[in-house]
Amino acid sequence: MGATAICSVALVRFGARSPKAESKLLLVLPLVVAIAFFLIADIDSPRRGLIHVKPQNLLSFAQSLRAQ
Repeated sequence: MGATAICSVALVRFGARSPKAESKLLLVLPLVVAIAFFLIADIDSPRRGLIHVKPQNLLSFAQSLRAQ
């Protein structure tokens, strides 16, 4: 989220310099925000998606319960 905010501020600052660049920013800024929301939603769904994270602490806890 911090990177999205920095990128948004940089794009707005860049667009303030020249009115010609402002029309391109109308496409880039929503794209950056959409990518950020996509990555957040992708991490939220553990079984489907592009990002796969193993819950290592839960797996080790389950193994310790089996050992007892």
